[in-house]
Amino acid sequence: MSQTEAKAPDTTYGVLGMLTFGEMSGYDLTKAIEGSIGFFWAPAKSQLYAELRRLVRLGWASEREVEQTDRPDKRIYTITPAGEEALRSWLGTPPADFDPIKSPFLLRLFFGHLAGPDAVRGLVTEHRRQAEELLETFGEIQSHLQGQGGPLPPYLTLTYGMTYARGVVGWCDAALKDLDRGMTIPRRRGGKG
Repeated sequence: MSQTEAKAPDTTYGVLGMLTFGEMSGYDLTKAIEGSIGFFWAPAKSQLYAELRRLVRLGWASEREVEQTDRPDKRIYTITPAGEEALRSWLGTPPADFDPIKSPFLLRLFFGHLAGPDAVRGLVTEHRRQAEELLETFGEIQSHLQGQGGPLPPYLTLTYGMTYARGVVGWCDAALKDLDRGMTIPRRRGGKG
């Protein structure tokens, strides 16, 4: 892997990977991400366009302009053989660290003792509702993928997400029961542990 490749962020490779599904404009790419990897990785729109420019500079993608009569012209991006090689190299290198948990929900929950039990209960209840909604969306995607076939890795990614969302629902149920008992950690009686 070249020095340039080693310094490229995961976002670069995420965008590059999406281009393996066919040539896309920035708008097409945004929509494709929203319906697939956007559930666990989604760059800001401004970052997405910066990554497309980076891919072209690196020679990992090509671009062409398409004239449109009723709209501004658009740019279409396509992965190059060098981009495919860089993506395969990146895919063969496991991440250095376990994924950190970055969650606005957990940040609020951590300081929940300052807001009181009703606020914490509302926070957990809403988080549970969102996880249930995500499970429903994932179920629809699962039915679609099972109906069309295709490569297994995207499906495995989906089932990981489903397992995660089910775990969140289960954790929320347990947390709500704990909240019924109060806002302090129950002390263990006797013994170690």
